[in-house]
Amino acid sequence: MPNTDPLYEHLRSLGLRKTQARIYGALLRSGPSTIADLASQVDLNHAKTEAALTSLTALGMTTRAVGEDSETVAPLDPAAAVKLLTARREAELTAAGQDTLQTYQRYLRHSPAPAGPDAIEFISDEILQDKVCELEHSAAERIRLLDTPPYGAPTIDNPIELANLRRGVRYQVVYARASVQDARYFRDNIAPCMAAGEQARVVGTVPAKMMIVDDRAALVSLTAASADRHRNAILVRECGLLPALCALFSSVWDRASLLSERGEKVDGLREEDLRLLGLLAGGATDEVAARNLGISRRSVTRSVERLMAATGSTSRFELALNVARAGWL
Repeated sequence: MPNTDPLYEHLRSLGLRKTQARIYGALLRSGPSTIADLASQVDLNHAKTEAALTSLTALGMTTRAVGEDSETVAPLDPAAAVKLLTARREAELTAAGQDTLQTYQRYLRHSPAPAGPDAIEFISDEILQDKVCELEHSAAERIRLLDTPPYGAPTIDNPIELANLRRGVRYQVVYARASVQDARYFRDNIAPCMAAGEQARVVGTVPAKMMIVDDRAALVSLTAASADRHRNAILVRECGLLPALCALFSSVWDRASLLSERGEKVDGLREEDLRLLGLLAGGATDEVAARNLGISRRSVTRSVERLMAATGSTSRFELALNVARAGWL
């Protein structure tokens, strides 16, 4: 039976093995436990529990008592481990994205002719905008976009996306920084779509301009070095290349920063926010943090709630994950 605990899923997404995630989650729920009790809680034998605890201790996520209570283990603040695991995960995703692009480039070199209308179709510049509109109108559930200049649409506004959002189509968009820094494009295109429900993130650059419609088609703009005058984009339908393009989008999405409705990365934090996050990451309680910052405990609570809302976090633990992922500390 699959584990549906959100904390377990968060820990797994960071790169912890199944046994490590189960054991750390059990410790957070039950508090300090003997190895025997812990093994019973997670339904593992003593040897596997011991091995998982050794690796968690090496990561700085658990500690073992000394002396007569040497069989007792307790959870530690995961802030340092989260930063390490996030860095490892980002490196893996970056490598996956690069490998996908390299595979795609090899495909272009060795398959100069179309693979057939059922799999890959080359789209000329003359019909590209019509094809974009056709695909976007056909979306049933969600559209994922990597967005970067230049733009070929005759107008800046985006009525099709706004209509799709109203009928329940989800949009996930990663913008290149150049798109966000274009004041007119942000005002007339990005901001209205975000206000209507678009999930938006931003990175320095995106590897390609791409639109994925549901899980059945992807439209990818070719670079100048890869396209001739008559082939400016490819339409990829359900074939072996489509999952690779979906994985590429996921890798870019995961390392992108949240975008505020003012067009700023959410990590444009105030100095006092950084000081508060540093204190909490170091294990300070709300009371200690308030004393160090010279503010009330209620102010600390409100600041944490504001940071959770800004990062889309539903718990302090998830806030720690997002803080580490964004590289704020």
